[in-house]
Amino acid sequence: MARPLSFFEALPAIGRVSRHFMPHLAAHRRLVIGSMIALFGGVLFRLLEPWPLKYVFDRLFRAKPRFTGLPLIDRLDAVTLLAAAAISIVLIALLRALADYWNSIGFALIGNRVLTEIRSKSYQHLQCLSLSFHSQARGGDLLVRVIGDVNMLKEMVVTAILPLLANVLVLAGMLGLMLWLNWRLALLGLAILPLSFLFTLRASLRIHKVARDQRKREGVMAATAAESIGGIKVVQTLSLEKVFSQSFSKQNKTSLMEGVQGSRLSAALERRVDVLIAIATALVVWQGARLVMSRSMTPGDLIVFLRLAKGAAAGERVVDLLEREPEIQDPPNAIVAPPFRGTVRFEDVSFAYDSELIVFEHVEFEVPAGRHVAIVGASGVGKSTLVGLIPRLYDVTGGRVLIDGRDVREFTLASLRSQISVLLQETLLFAASIRDNIAYGAPDVDAAEVEAAARLANAHGFIEEMPEGYETMVGERG
Repeated sequence: MARPLSFFEALPAIGRVSRHFMPHLAAHRRLVIGSMIALFGGVLFRLLEPWPLKYVFDRLFRAKPRFTGLPLIDRLDAVTLLAAAAISIVLIALLRALADYWNSIGFALIGNRVLTEIRSKSYQHLQCLSLSFHSQARGGDLLVRVIGDVNMLKEMVVTAILPLLANVLVLAGMLGLMLWLNWRLALLGLAILPLSFLFTLRASLRIHKVARDQRKREGVMAATAAESIGGIKVVQTLSLEKVFSQSFSKQNKTSLMEGVQGSRLSAALERRVDVLIAIATALVVWQGARLVMSRSMTPGDLIVFLRLAKGAAAGERVVDLLEREPEIQDPPNAIVAPPFRGTVRFEDVSFAYDSELIVFEHVEFEVPAGRHVAIVGASGVGKSTLVGLIPRLYDVTGGRVLIDGRDVREFTLASLRSQISVLLQETLLFAASIRDNIAYGAPDVDAAEVEAAARLANAHGFIEEMPEGYETMVGERG
């Protein structure tokens, strides 16, 4: 297994995720400000929680009662002070609960809205990536990135980063109070912080590595499942069920082992932190300092770093997708294509998927407007790829493709492709009505135009025989 990333090697992962996340967060600044106010309110009330007990202990459990110097409190008798302290504890708890509720709701809304935007952005970006990318990527893995990894990123934002911010503020406040009360005992109690930070950092880096491997494994599993289900006829015809099942089970077991490893790392860190806190608590004998410490250094506060590590791993996979530039784009000075007459010419055209996979070289031919031409060749020699160069589903690596004497790369993609029809080899239907499937790509056409297209394809007759005609719903495979 590869070594865990070092601290400085892991920082770019969170940095890359943050660069894509922060602009979306800024768009919800009013909700962020409101949630931060509620967060600070919750922190303030959390810092106030020990003080009613402090006044009671100082006043009632000391041989020589200690007064606060506040006349409003010092002139209360013991019974009234106890009652006031009890009421204060309940009131502070209620106010803290209210503030925590509003900051939880606010941050949850922020996280859900932002991650919804990122999921939409990822999906839209995925649609823009070229066929060269999609021909090498596995569909199931892409689905895991857009759906599963974005959900993991949401887990990082909503349940790790935002609570971590609150815990940091509380910890800072508690440190200040402890140092103010008794700096010597405070430093004694806080001696475990460097060790806690070291344990947490080391475990977080290892969990980041394990989580990233697990997310990749889940992408492979999803791709295997999608491929076998999409080609179920071939799988069953060739009796490949056992082969695919064994492959899926192997990947599933590996993913399970990686998940268990992450859980073991989390559990080990919790136990180490428990022991450290027990040692520090034993060293601190003054009750007030121990009360403060118990509210500032719990395993739960430290373990939020684990969610950061897991979220960063998923976030990196989403960012990998978002940062991939579409290979085929409109050129800077692209023009809208004029109505085509339809003369197509290939001038010294070459195409390769990469430097080692050359499909064809130096192709020359011309198809006059209105002429029908068949391109014949063995399976896999690049016939579909050759035709795909006309609407720029791929881009030539050498030479030019011309329509009416103009290089297709001069036109905007939308205006070029709107004048070209492609009849694919694969049968593909979307989960929608027959009418919607016919009208895909031309959403503004009316019912008469849809019917006319069906007649040209000799499909109108059998469509009309269906129970709901053109409104009949069809599935992915018809």
